[in-house]
Amino acid sequence: MSSMTCDERDAALDNLKGLLIISVVYVHLYDMLGQPTPLLHGLRLTILAVQMPLFLFLSGYFGKNVEKRRSAALSDYLIPFLVFNTLYYICRVQQTPDLKYGLLRPLNMYWFLLTLLIIRLLMPGLRRVRGLLPLSFALALYAGADTYIGRTLSLSRTICFFPFYLLGFLCTEQQMKRLRRVPLPLALVCGAAGSFLTIWLTALLAPDKDKSHPFQLVNSYEVQGLTLREGLVFRLALYVIAPMLGVLLLRLVPSGRSVLTRIGRGSMTVYLLHAFPLLALVGTRDALCRLAYRLAPALAQMEHPGKACFGLIQMIVLALCAFALSWVLSCRPVVRVYNHMLAAVRRMVFRQDFSLQ
Repeated sequence: MSSMTCDERDAALDNLKGLLIISVVYVHLYDMLGQPTPLLHGLRLTILAVQMPLFLFLSGYFGKNVEKRRSAALSDYLIPFLVFNTLYYICRVQQTPDLKYGLLRPLNMYWFLLTLLIIRLLMPGLRRVRGLLPLSFALALYAGADTYIGRTLSLSRTICFFPFYLLGFLCTEQQMKRLRRVPLPLALVCGAAGSFLTIWLTALLAPDKDKSHPFQLVNSYEVQGLTLREGLVFRLALYVIAPMLGVLLLRLVPSGRSVLTRIGRGSMTVYLLHAFPLLALVGTRDALCRLAYRLAPALAQMEHPGKACFGLIQMIVLALCAFALSWVLSCRPVVRVYNHMLAAVRRMVFRQDFSLQ
């Protein structure tokens, strides 16, 4: 969800961002409206294992100009976070009256803005640290043992996803080209192995279903209901599985311009805005179900219509809805309105000569 000029952009990486943001919308659609089946559960787990690690990797890859990114961090991330995190709370509290609001405690998906804000403010200094990459992995493993590191300021996710950002930051253009030219059979084996490990490990250690999945890195091991051993296993596994799945996606993503390219370039507006249509869908779910039962009476006789055909039909419907919503929210009029709105807020908040330098 980073920005570059059109001439500098690589269509393949924009296509990858488009695919990833559609997967984000898909998972949120499924979590809010879906009925679980083994197929959809396995797909959700596989997506969770790769989507945000790969987003952080791409953010690091596009964030090599650290001084420029640092100067723009407050306006690019803090302002949107405060605006949309607050708007999301105002809308969601109508459906969940006991929902608590914290100024710097992100709701749902908006943690990503705080994570990028913190990383890009600190990156000019952090890049001078020797052995930063292995140190970042060690710190991420340690953070899981500290119950004070959690959702506030998105600290848990910031620390634990930082190694992926750093891998992208250190990745050169030539290395990226080599990753995208990995032999297809090897990429398929990596992807299949990564998906198998994700589903098998989750089934073996059976994390609490009422809490976030350990791959989401929301809280410490203890808060997520894991022992120290289980937490370390999950976290170490993520640092192996995510690159395996990432290699497959980098290999398979098309290199030519397509509808995914536009969605990828507008991924920030999709990311910031998609929660609001989903909340509206949740609020009108009963009415939509009654309409569906009237159009197809056979559905009313099924206890769980979404589980028909092992959930394959549900998966296709949710995927099409995620694609359509992403396409609409990434179109030029939406992006233009968002940019004008954000520019107006920036003029209200910052002096014209504002700089962190």
